[in-house]
Amino acid sequence: MAYSRASVTAKVAAPADKVWELVGSFANLKAITSGVVASCDLDKTGTIRKLKVKGAKGMIVERLVKYDSQTMTQVYCIVDKPNNIVPFVNYTSTIKVKKATARSCSIIWSSRFEPKKGQTVAGCQEFARGVYETGIGGVQQKLGLNKPKKKAAAKAKPKAKAKAKPKAKAKAKPKTKAKAKPKAAVKAKAKSKAKAKPKAAVKAKAKSKAKAKPKTNAKAKPKAKARAKKK
Repeated sequence: MAYSRASVTAKVAAPADKVWELVGSFANLKAITSGVVASCDLDKTGTIRKLKVKGAKGMIVERLVKYDSQTMTQVYCIVDKPNNIVPFVNYTSTIKVKKATARSCSIIWSSRFEPKKGQTVAGCQEFARGVYETGIGGVQQKLGLNKPKKKAAAKAKPKAKAKAKPKAKAKAKPKTKAKAKPKAAVKAKAKSKAKAKPKAAVKAKAKSKAKAKPKTNAKAKPKAKARAKKK
């Protein structure tokens, strides 16, 4: 069966020798992968390490195959055991640091393996890359290169809120529409009163004329009687 492979390469803004001190030490795996490895114990020879992974039962046993400080290369393998929690067998990994400039370098962390029965190549690659990325991130953190960038984002939020509040309050205008109705009602009453007066005057004149007519009739009767007596 052909071997499957996985690798991660990362540039580090630090001198190669300082990076090698951290990632090249076979006993230093816990220090750079503290989020994954719970413990790392070496035997008396310094070539066998026993690893306990956080949140997992069982143990991983790894053996140092090659260590070369001049080429900054480390090779190790996993000792296959029934209780290994890794998803592969025949696993061999290589860590190499390559100098770029006096203040920068690259870390190449790679491996070859065979997936266990029931495991996929993609799943094994994802598992291996997760370990490598965690280790490289731990090296950068130890060198002070991974700095959190949350403070700048937290300061921008209150400014936007402070500007939005005063704008919503200063647009209330007093309503002045309900005062015209009483004036119209007063004018209507005044007009009705003014029109009522002439009607009363007309009625009074009509009554006075009606009373004046019987007076002329009463005076005419005596004159006719006087004429009859003379005859």
